Amino acid sequence: MKRYLLDTNIISNATKPEPSPDLARWLKGQINGDLWIAASTIAEVQRGILIKPAGRKRDELEAWFFGAQGPLTYFAGRILPFDEQAALVWAQLMAEGRAVGRQRDPMDMLIASVAIANECIIATNNEADFWGLDIVNPMRAETW
Repeated sequence: MKRYLLDTNIISNATKPEPSPDLARWLKGQINGDLWIAASTIAEVQRGILIKPAGRKRDELEAWFFGAQGPLTYFAGRILPFDEQAALVWAQLMAEGRAVGRQRDPMDMLIASVAIANECIIATNNEADFWGLDIVNPMRAETW
């Protein structure tokens, strides 16, 4: 059984009026119970909503976020925390990036460390920042 931890960019694209066709196909081929998100993804999505100017679009996003199709409800029971094990993995990933002169993004590595600590494959469209890690890009069919 494969478990996937969805990067924030996958959640964002999946909720667009016209998501990536490859992503839509990939998601249809998955079992919901195999799709997980990190608690930091909740933070990133909510931050993205909160920084939008007040108005119709922000209201729609807030209604989605807290509604039945939003991540809190849709992924209920499948939201993984940044815990002690993930913290140790995060430190290692950040140190490795520095050691090879290729800095890693701290937010991306929060997601990566949660994935590694929970034996998940990272599903992301951001291949460059997750270099050297076990990933799949659902928005590029040739990677799956």
